[in-house]
Amino acid sequence: MVVMGLAALGGGSAAAAVRAPEPTVRLPAQHAARAAAATTTGWIVGARPRSATGRIAARLGARALRLPGAYLVDAGRARALAAALRRRGLLVFAEPNVARHALSSFDGQTDLWARAAVVAPGLVPPSPTVPIGVVDDLVDATHPDLAGHVANANPAGGTIVGGPHGTMVASAAAGSANGFGVTGIFPGAPVVSYSVPEQFGCAESSDGILALAKLRVPVINVSYGSSQACYAEYAAIAHAYAGDSLVVAAGGNEFQEGNPVSYPAAWPHVVSVAALDQARAPSYFSNENTAIDVAAPGEGIPLGIPAAFDTDGVVDGITVASGTSFSAPIVAGAAAWIRAARPGVGNGQIAELLRRTADDIAPPGWDRASGFGQINLAQALAAPLPRVDPLEPNDSIAEVDGTLFGAHDPSVWQGRGRFSLSASADNVEDPIDVYRLRVPARARFNVLVHPNFGDPDLAVYRRAARSLDDTRHIVAHSERGAGRTDAVRLVNDSRATITVYIVVYVSDEASSLDASYRLEFQRKRRR
Repeated sequence: MVVMGLAALGGGSAAAAVRAPEPTVRLPAQHAARAAAATTTGWIVGARPRSATGRIAARLGARALRLPGAYLVDAGRARALAAALRRRGLLVFAEPNVARHALSSFDGQTDLWARAAVVAPGLVPPSPTVPIGVVDDLVDATHPDLAGHVANANPAGGTIVGGPHGTMVASAAAGSANGFGVTGIFPGAPVVSYSVPEQFGCAESSDGILALAKLRVPVINVSYGSSQACYAEYAAIAHAYAGDSLVVAAGGNEFQEGNPVSYPAAWPHVVSVAALDQARAPSYFSNENTAIDVAAPGEGIPLGIPAAFDTDGVVDGITVASGTSFSAPIVAGAAAWIRAARPGVGNGQIAELLRRTADDIAPPGWDRASGFGQINLAQALAAPLPRVDPLEPNDSIAEVDGTLFGAHDPSVWQGRGRFSLSASADNVEDPIDVYRLRVPARARFNVLVHPNFGDPDLAVYRRAARSLDDTRHIVAHSERGAGRTDAVRLVNDSRATITVYIVVYVSDEASSLDASYRLEFQRKRRR
């Protein structure tokens, strides 16, 4: 294929804007395998979901996870499993099952300010028909604020409430308006509890997200995190998003301990939530980074707590605590309310509504401490619906070439006449869009990205690319600056149809975080 740029090419590359992780292979050191087996909770090995994959995994004692082709195996056997899969051309990724921990903080002082800060006076909730999933310890279904609207999605995890955190989280989102205890943001909303052990990692986290997504739970709250990323968890979130579930995550409480980025909150298509104090200022413990989308009350939050864990001196099933653990379910409750009140709204539209209508509370515009600001439920309910962003999730080659979802995306254009689609990208939440394109034999055409606003850039990768980080496979790119159309001309002089990947991205150097664009293909006659 011959490629000719229609514009002067700028510096940099598409790789600079990549935020979605790429599947990589990380294995325990061979000489330390025995020690690793004794000190970790295992290794996650992912492969193409084939019958041979299952046989190899079973032979090495690996346990299948809900993510297709993914297995949890003792660290001492991870190298052998990966090697056997690699010999068959099946290996996709491998990584440690890194730990996750709850993002609650300390007890606060009793106050009832949190719900009032989000739900305007007189705002009446719709019928509580939209469930909220909670991946956490088992929610106490007997608690007066939650009784009658909690389901257990993981009976295999046990029926004994092993800790208070899941119940506290659920009450912030959906505590009943029953005249007792705590009223959640969306009172009485069904809660679907997926319980995880006290000590859990990415394997259990990804299983929980996928289990709730399979049950078509529209909003999934994850009030835990870690500074260590794992691909299995990202892949589970991508599957959930593809099924129209929205994951809401706590942004983290470690600002004073080095302010690390927290996962899964940092991933694309996750609503990452920061904490605010009663003055609507960012809480001193709340992490600040480029992943933060919105903020919500996070200090002195009234919460329901199982009686067995109510140790504040009065056993009344109520406590007060702080942390982004409780900011997240406040946002999750608002997301479920929006979905119930506006039937047919999609997960991406809800996330965009929350971001667009938030009250700007810090420096003008988006900022690292509070994102777009404190959520404003009334404004989100009244605002025009954003355009549906097509073909999401498509943030990496693995999401369009069949690696992640088992089947590749269809070609975005069939090669005849002119065709265009409208989409959006932004540097915080969705910085890159990848489109699979089948280029017909003996074809020449232009690929153009027309900006509606912002500065979307354009790149083309060969089919051989497995990662957007592999810049050897970039055959063309165009970076003409804000407000200008980026374009490349593709010429396939061969007699065979070939595949390329069209990549539209927002550069880290762009002056505007958001971009809206129209991607156009123009077939040209041969001379």
